[in-house]
Amino acid sequence: MSCQLSRTFTRPVRTLALVLAGIAGLVSSQTTLAQSYPDKTIRLIVPYGSGGGVDVVARTVADYISNKMGKTVVVENRAGAGGNVGSGFVVKSEPDGYTLLVASNSNAVNNSLYKNMAYDASKDLTPITLIGTVPMVLLVSPSVTAKSANEVVALARAKPGSLNVGSGGSGTGEHLAFEMFKRQNNIDAQHVPYRGGTAVYTDLMGGQIQLFFNNQLGASPYIRSGQLKAVGITGNQRSPQFPDLPTFAEQGFKDFKAFVWWGIMGPAGIPSTRLTEINKLFTTAIHSPEVRARLESLGAVPAGSSAAEFSSFFNNEISVWSTLIKDAKIQLTE
Repeated sequence: MSCQLSRTFTRPVRTLALVLAGIAGLVSSQTTLAQSYPDKTIRLIVPYGSGGGVDVVARTVADYISNKMGKTVVVENRAGAGGNVGSGFVVKSEPDGYTLLVASNSNAVNNSLYKNMAYDASKDLTPITLIGTVPMVLLVSPSVTAKSANEVVALARAKPGSLNVGSGGSGTGEHLAFEMFKRQNNIDAQHVPYRGGTAVYTDLMGGQIQLFFNNQLGASPYIRSGQLKAVGITGNQRSPQFPDLPTFAEQGFKDFKAFVWWGIMGPAGIPSTRLTEINKLFTTAIHSPEVRARLESLGAVPAGSSAAEFSSFFNNEISVWSTLIKDAKIQLTE
C-alpha cells in the first residue's frame, strides 16, 4: 500500500518540478536577453560631416558608452541634403536598436521645407531620448548702436527694410529663428542667406550684415573676444557662460522660443522593451557627470529624457516650425 502511494505522489511531484524548472529557465533566459542589449556594435548615424556640433555631441556620448559602460558604439557620418541622407538611412534600417540617429532641428522641419521627401519623420522615426538643447543668441554688428533686443526692434521699425539679417542658408535654424522674431514683433528686415555661418560672421563684423541669430555654441568665441555684441538669449534662465546677457523673456519677448537641440532616434517599429533598453543606455550616459560637463561646456542644457517626453517635444517642434515655414512661404529643393 505504501509503495502504491509513493508512486502515486511521486509522478505529480516530478511533473511539478519539471514545470517549475521550465519556468525558471524561461525567466532566466528572458533576464539574460534583457541584459544582453547591446550584444553587438551600435551604429550611431550623424547626418552631417565631422567636426560640427551634432558630430561632437555624438562622439561625446558614444565615447562614454564605449569606454565607461563597455558597450561598443561607433559614429558614422552620412552627410547630404540637409540631413536627409543620414536620416533616411536610419529610417530604412532594422528596428532592432543597432542603427540609431543623432537627430536635430532639421528632423522637425525638413518635411515642411522639402517637397519630395522620401520619408515622414513624424511617422518613420522613433524618438528615444533628448540629449540637450542650446539657446539661440541675437548678435549685432559693432556698427549697430542697439544694446538690447528692444532697441533692435525699435531700430528695425524706425528704418523698415534697412537691416540685413544673415543666416547660414535658407531654412536653417538661424533663418527660422529670424523669421519667428520678425513675425512676432512685426518688423521689416532683409534676410541674406549665406553658404554656411563662417561668412556671416565675417560680414557681421565688417558691418555688411547687421544682425545674426546663432546658437550659443557658435556665437561664444565672438562674444568672449568682444568682436560682436549679444543683445538677447533664448531660454528660461540666463546662460551660466554669459550671466550678464539677459534672456529674451526678461526683455518682454516671452513667446520667442528658438533653440538648437539634439536627440537619439531610431527607425519606426522598435519593440517597447527594446525602446526601454536603448533609452536606459543613452540616458545613463547623458546623466553622467562627464557627459553633462562636456555638454555644458558647449553651452548646452543636458536633458536625458524619457522616450515619451522626447516624443512630445518633437511633435511640438514639428507643429511650431511647420506653421511658421508655411506662413513665411519657405521652400527648398534637394
